[in-house]
Amino acid sequence: MAELLTNVLCSNCKAAGLELETESSAMCRYCGTVNQIKGVICPHCEAINPLGAETCEACHQSLIRRCQNCNTPNWAGAELCIRCQAPLDTISALGARYRTDTAGRLRAQRHDAASIKAKEAVDSERRMAEFNAIEQRRQQHLNQATETRNGQQRLWIAVLIVLGFVVIAAVVIGLALVATH
Repeated sequence: MAELLTNVLCSNCKAAGLELETESSAMCRYCGTVNQIKGVICPHCEAINPLGAETCEACHQSLIRRCQNCNTPNWAGAELCIRCQAPLDTISALGARYRTDTAGRLRAQRHDAASIKAKEAVDSERRMAEFNAIEQRRQQHLNQATETRNGQQRLWIAVLIVLGFVVIAAVVIGLALVATH
């Protein structure tokens, strides 16, 4: 069974009963010290789970909640996405949307469009650099194969020339022997 956060002692005053702060930290309600916890704290039952756990060992609730905006996995107790800072609670996200007027939403979309365009440009440059590196390696291999083939062709030509001289020499010697007899 997983240990409960309320049973963990404060590292400063040794009092029991820490209060949940983040997925791996809790504050002492007596001295205010923030204590680091080795593991993931369940926001539902405050059980301490092993690092990397996706569901709570005590209450079997999910310890991960995905952002609806960017699909980033977040701790289930987080209010904002760690990547895009969007509210993780659906009601908060809808409330934030309707608290802004149309002009504000359009400004936000325009701002988001510029950042998306900049990110796409960076990603495009990265992909182009990868493609250029692949093409450069392909060209190197092609050049090596061409050099190997040319070397083999030169070797065969040399062998054929030498063989031709041997045949001609044999014919000349044979004719000379026939003419002397």
